[in-house]
Amino acid sequence: MSCENIPWEEIDQYKDFNVTSVPLMAVADHLGQVCKDANDRFMLCRNDTGNDPRQCLREGQLVTNCTKMFMDKVYKECKMPFARYTTCLDLNSRKHQFCRTTQIEFDKCLLEKTGVSREFTWFQDKQVPPHQTWPEAFREFKSDVTNIIKH
Repeated sequence: MSCENIPWEEIDQYKDFNVTSVPLMAVADHLGQVCKDANDRFMLCRNDTGNDPRQCLREGQLVTNCTKMFMDKVYKECKMPFARYTTCLDLNSRKHQFCRTTQIEFDKCLLEKTGVSREFTWFQDKQVPPHQTWPEAFREFKSDVTNIIKH
């Protein structure tokens, strides 16, 4: 399927979600869990079609719709903790380490109201052996990710 085979009316329905990077960064770990199935379908489609996103518009719309629904829930259930956390990120050059207090408040609200907890990535949870420096650990992480992407 390519863009030529899709009517313009249908393509016009695939609108972008109007949100900046800061709110997406704030909910990235939560969003990754909630929209995992939609994201996986989109990435599998892109992989199967030679990385051509035009052939995966429908799967991409599933990701957008899932994101919209989750963001609506976040705005509805945890508006003020979310606002404080995103404001802190925005004022501190998007550096999470300066916003741990507001992050904890936001995470607690999401867990209580939606049941979604923050899941940390492999690299954040990785224990660095005493004989290994962080740059060495990062190189190891990067090679692991490269191997995963190849397969």
